[in-house]
Order: sequence, then structure tokens, then C-alpha cells
Amino acid sequence: MYIPSQIMDFRLYNADERLIGTGEEVKMPTITNIAASLDLPGGKIDIPSMRTENMEMDVPFMVFDKEAGGTMSLTKTNTLIIRASKQKVNSSSHNFIHGGIKVTTKGYFKECELGTLKRSDKMDSNIKQTIAYIKIEVAETPTSGYETVLEIDKLNGVYKINGEDMREGIDQFL
Repeated sequence: MYIPSQIMDFRLYNADERLIGTGEEVKMPTITNIAASLDLPGGKIDIPSMRTENMEMDVPFMVFDKEAGGTMSLTKTNTLIIRASKQKVNSSSHNFIHGGIKVTTKGYFKECELGTLKRSDKMDSNIKQTIAYIKIEVAETPTSGYETVLEIDKLNGVYKINGEDMREGIDQFL
């Protein structure tokens, strides 16, 4: 059995797969389901609606430069790709194995915190975007291919978990 242990490193790329960042951390968006509340004879219950609240992601940059500025378009979507290496521990052999995580987001610029100018220091700039699309793929070992574990596309009504279309029963009647 493999026990997930940590993210070893990550890098941030744009849609052209050009490196645009290697910061210390990127806080991933929170996915909050929009629930319908039912008042039943036995009490109230919230049930899922296959829709999510607005998702936002903060993307930090050590220095505000051309690559950071390139994420601020007001006329087109902004694609960000995060590639990470994850480490797992084999519980029987105690050896480590590495796999990959690839997160692709498409969204729209919302806010920019330019940061601070200080001699011999980083600026700590931050770009906030609202997410219209997110896809998370994982590779369990260095030789395995990537498998999609989550895909949400708000503009096209896609909501898939581990390849299963959560909207399958809905879309057949549209």
C-alpha cells in the first residue's frame, strides 16, 4: 500500500507551456456545491445540484513581471497549468515512489495585488482569477500515464469525477 506523503515541488505554466512561476505555494480553489434544501417529514436535508459556487484561485508571483502581467487579460480566458511532483511511501518496503499531479485552470482576471518594492527582496505579487474550468490529472508512478480525477467546465456543463459524468442523467433530456 502506498501512503501519500508530500508535494515535492511544482511549477506554473501558461497555455503555451511556458514557465511563468515557481513560488512557494499556490492555494487551490475551493469547490463548494450549490445545494437545494428540502423540508421533508423527517427534517431538512441539503442535496447536491451538480452546480458549484464561484471558484477563485490566488496565483502568487515573487516579482511582478511580463509573465505575471500576461495573466491579467480582460478580453480572453487565462489558462494556467500547475505541474507537481508528489511523493508516496510504500508501507511494506518503506521506499518512496514519485508520481505527478497536473492541474489545468481556465479563468478570468479578477484582482491584482502588486506587492511591495523592497531592496534585495521579492515583491510578493498576487493575481486572483475566477475559475470557469478546472481539470486535475494524476500519474501514480513515473511510468504511468495521467488519469483525470476531476473536471468541471462551468460554460459547457461538465462535472466529472474519476471519469464518471455526474450530469449524465440530466443531459440526456436536454
